[in-house]
Amino acid sequence: MISRKILFFGLIAVFIAATVWFATLEPDGALEEFVFRYGYFGFFVAAFLGGLNFALPSIHLAFIVPLLNVGLELWVLVVLAAIGTTLADGVGYGLGRSGESVFPALERLRVWGENFVAKHPRLAPLVIVGWASLVPIPNEIFVIPAGLIRYGFLKTLSFAFVGNIIFNLLALNFGNLLI
Repeated sequence: MISRKILFFGLIAVFIAATVWFATLEPDGALEEFVFRYGYFGFFVAAFLGGLNFALPSIHLAFIVPLLNVGLELWVLVVLAAIGTTLADGVGYGLGRSGESVFPALERLRVWGENFVAKHPRLAPLVIVGWASLVPIPNEIFVIPAGLIRYGFLKTLSFAFVGNIIFNLLALNFGNLLI
């Protein structure tokens, strides 16, 4: 079994690599060409990669209007964007889950978070869905701590998926209005 330290640093490497890759993309349109060449799959990959990085967290949103103009279906784009960003959220959750073994000082924060969720069990789902729905800032801000406090993996990703559906529906719908 993979040790938690290797997993932790591997996930950190994935986040850093995705961020550096997006930051160093030449303006020649390599990602744009990929998205348009592969259509739905390209959009899904852009959503996943955007979900992994902190520099441009919603990069897939830049392709909305052009993809709708070439005839791709709005609902398919919404679902693919939500699945891609939710899968990236799962990587963030894994990062949080493995963080305690690497940084023992996080134990106190983990205990505090577990106690807070135990006292306010209905607040966590509202925060996760609300954040993922309305805030265009990376979901890692809540999924990493959720992993750290061992909030349920499926619960976290289920609520994040609902929020990502709402966020992408709103974003894609507003993009559709611009056509």
